[in-house]
Amino acid sequence: MFVSDLSNLLIAERKTPLILVVDDDIVIRTMLMKALLKQGFNTIEAPNGAEGIELFKQHRPDMVLLDVLMPVMNGFEACQEMRVIDPDRTVPIIMLTGLDDVASVDKSFDAGATDFISKPINWSLFTQRVRYALKSRDMDFELRKNRHRVSHALKVAMLGYWDWDLQTEKLSFPVGVLEMLGIDGSQELSLKDFLIHVPEDDRDRVVHAFEDARNRGVRFVLEHRLQGSDNKERYIYQQCDVIMGDDKKPRHVLGTIQDITALKRAEDMILHQAYHDLLTDLPNQTLFKERLTHAIKVAEHSAQQVAVVLMDIDRFQLINASLGRDIGNELLVAFAGFLSGFVKEGDTVARFGGNEFAILLESVTSIEEISQTLSNLNQALKENAFDLGSQKVIVSLSLGISLYPDDETDAGELIQCANAAMRKAKSLGGDQEHFYTSDMNRRVDDRLRMETDLRSAIENNEIELFYQPQVDVKTRKIIASEALVRWRHKDYGLVPPIRFIPLAEETGLIQPLGQYVLEQAIKQTKKWNQQGYNLSVGINLSARQFMQADLVNQIKQLIEQYEIVAENVDLEITETIAMQDAESSINKMHHLKELGVKLSMDDFGTGYSSLSYLHQFPLDVLKIDRSFVKDITGNSEDGAIARAVIAMAHSMNLKVIAEGVETEDQYEFLRDRNCEVIQGYLISKPVPADEFEKLLLL
Repeated sequence: MFVSDLSNLLIAERKTPLILVVDDDIVIRTMLMKALLKQGFNTIEAPNGAEGIELFKQHRPDMVLLDVLMPVMNGFEACQEMRVIDPDRTVPIIMLTGLDDVASVDKSFDAGATDFISKPINWSLFTQRVRYALKSRDMDFELRKNRHRVSHALKVAMLGYWDWDLQTEKLSFPVGVLEMLGIDGSQELSLKDFLIHVPEDDRDRVVHAFEDARNRGVRFVLEHRLQGSDNKERYIYQQCDVIMGDDKKPRHVLGTIQDITALKRAEDMILHQAYHDLLTDLPNQTLFKERLTHAIKVAEHSAQQVAVVLMDIDRFQLINASLGRDIGNELLVAFAGFLSGFVKEGDTVARFGGNEFAILLESVTSIEEISQTLSNLNQALKENAFDLGSQKVIVSLSLGISLYPDDETDAGELIQCANAAMRKAKSLGGDQEHFYTSDMNRRVDDRLRMETDLRSAIENNEIELFYQPQVDVKTRKIIASEALVRWRHKDYGLVPPIRFIPLAEETGLIQPLGQYVLEQAIKQTKKWNQQGYNLSVGINLSARQFMQADLVNQIKQLIEQYEIVAENVDLEITETIAMQDAESSINKMHHLKELGVKLSMDDFGTGYSSLSYLHQFPLDVLKIDRSFVKDITGNSEDGAIARAVIAMAHSMNLKVIAEGVETEDQYEFLRDRNCEVIQGYLISKPVPADEFEKLLLL
C-alpha cells in the first residue's frame, strides 16, 4: 500500500511539497516546472505515463500534474495505475487536457483524477488551483490522522459503536467492532441476529432494554455477556441514546459497546482475593458478614430464621505442635473441603482465621432442623478421618449457634452471639454444640402466643399506624410522611415491627395486615389533604404483599374509594424484594405506575441490585438507607457512598430521600449535596396521627 497508515501519512507531510509533472511536451513541462519552482514547490518530471508511475512509486509526491495525451502510456491509464498504488486517494492528481468535451472529463474522474486543467493553461489561475488542491490534501491528511487516532483509541479501549435504524431494522456495526466482538461481519445484522450471540440467561434483559428503546424511547445502560462466533464468552457494556423522528417517535438508536472482559476478570480476581481466605479459598469473615446481612434482609420479609454456626477445631494447637504447621495447614484445607461438600446449596461456609470456621444456614424453619444438621455433621466427622501424610486425624468440634431474629437482628451481633456460645461449648470440654440461649422452649411458647395475639389484634383493629415526617431540605417544611405500623401489646407494650412482621409473613397474616396499613394510611392522608395539607404518604410493601396477584387492583380500589390524588401515594419497595424476580418486578411496577402512584426504592445500597436493572425500574425516588447516613460526616466511605447515590439518582431524574438523619451535621452534609428530602429523629420520631397533626402546625 502507498499511504494507508499513520506512518505513511507522516512521511508524506513534507515541509516543501513535492509535485510530479508528467507531460510529453517538453515546452509545457518546462513551463509548468518553472511556475511551480517560482511558487516555492519542489518538482520532479517524467515524459510519459510509464516513467511517471515509477517516480510516483519512488518519491511519493504530494501532487501529480498529468497530461492526458502521451505516448507509451496515456494519462488515463497512468492515473488508474497510480490509484492502484494509492487506493485511498491521498495524493491529488490533476489532469492536463486539451480535450474539453464532457466525455473526456468524465473519463478523467473515472480514472481517479481529483481535478482537471484545460489547455491552453491560464497561468494566472494555475498556481491558485495547485494551492487549493494541496490545501484540500492537507485537510484530508488531518482528517485521516484524526480518524486513525480515534480508531486506535477505540481499539485500545476495546470500545466501538453501533446504529440501529428502526425503520429498516438494520443494526450496523463497523467491521472492526464486529471483529472485537468475535461476530462474523460478512452479512448484515438485525437485532435478532445480534441476540443469537447473547446467552439465554442474559437475553431477556437485553431484549427488554432494546424494546424499551424502540417502543418508548428509553435510553439504557446495560452489562451482559456475549458469545462470539469464535465461541469465546465476552463481557459487554452498552449504553445508547434514542433519536426521535418528526412524529416524536423513536427513529434511530445510537449506541456504544465496549468489551470489558479483561476489566471484569481483573475486578473479579481482586474482589475474590479481598473476600476469600488465601489458604482455603473459602469466604472470609468480611464476605460472611455481607452474606449474613443480606440473608437477614431476605428473612425479614420471608418470615424464616437464619442461623450462624461458629466452630473451633478441638485440640488444633496440639496437632500443630506435634505434626508441624504444614500438616496443620493441610488439615485446614481438607476440613474446608469437607465442610463445603457437607452443606446444602445456598448456605455459606467461611474461615474466620486460625482454626475457626463458620456456617451460615439460610431459610431455617426450626431449631430441630439446625440440631439435626449439626448432629449429621458431627457423625460424619467421627466416621471420616483426615489422611495427612502418614497420620490419620479425627476431628471434633466446639459449636456455637445464634439465631435471627430470636437472638439479634444485626449481623455483627449475631456473630458475637455465636462466638460466645462456641466459647462456652469449648469451655465445657468441646465436642459439643451450644445455642446462644438455653431457654428455647420458652421462646417457642412465646412465639405461638405472639401469633395468636397478632391474629386477634388484626381482626380487632388493634394495630396502630405511626407517621414519620419527611421534610424539604431547603425549607424544612413537612411535605410527606412515612406510615409505620406498630402493635401495642397488652403485656409486651409497643412491639417493634422486626418482631411481628416476619411472624406475619410466615403465618400469612401479612395480607390482612398489609391491606389494613394501605387503607389506613391512604384514609388518613386524604383527611390531611382535605384540611389543606398537600402531603403524600410512603407505604412499605412486604415481599409477600408485593407478590400478591391482586395488589394493583387492591390499590386502585383504595384510590377510588377515598378519592385521593394517586401521586400522593408513594409505595416503597426494597432492593431485595425487587431483585428476587427482577423481570416480574419491572412488569408489576409498570402496572402500578399506570395508576399514577409514585414508587420508591427503599433501603438503597443494602441489597444486590444491578445498575442495568435499576435503569429499567420505573422509580420516582431513591431512599438512602440509614446505615449510610449514620456516620456520614465521620466516615469517608459512608460520605462517598451517599454522594455517589445522590449523583446517580439525579442522573436518572430521581428524587433522593435520606433516612435516619439525627444531627444538624448530617442535615448540612445532605443539603450541600442537593439531597431533596430527609427524615429522621432530627425532625421527629414516628408519632401517632394526632401528634403528627401538631407537627404540621409548627
